[in-house]
Amino acid sequence: MSLEQDFVLSVIDWLASDAALLTQVNGVFHRSPARIAAPYVLLDDVLATDWGTKDRPGREVRLAFSIRDGSSDAAPVSAIGGALDLRLMTMPRTGSSFQLVSLHPLRSRTVRFGELWLATLDYRARLLAL
Repeated sequence: MSLEQDFVLSVIDWLASDAALLTQVNGVFHRSPARIAAPYVLLDDVLATDWGTKDRPGREVRLAFSIRDGSSDAAPVSAIGGALDLRLMTMPRTGSSFQLVSLHPLRSRTVRFGELWLATLDYRARLLAL
């Protein structure tokens, strides 16, 4: 398994194990579920580039999360975004094959899309292989 794949699985597991986040959503997914009611969190895109050193392979990984919610206003989707951000910032710094050197939020956006509120949150993670 590649470094970024291992990291992505760790991120999904870390988010899905948060009781506070799961009280607000019906699940955290890496691939779009066939049938799931909003609200839910989806890790849409993962973009990885080289971020190695002379003696260790590494990757810079961009994560793009979507939060979908059918509420009448944006407050619930904003609360879910806050819970997701809080949980990500407490992620363990080591995994089975990686060391998480840094994890930073890059941008966020909340829009109304038909009957749903859609929030997108983008992060940059820098990893080194163990």
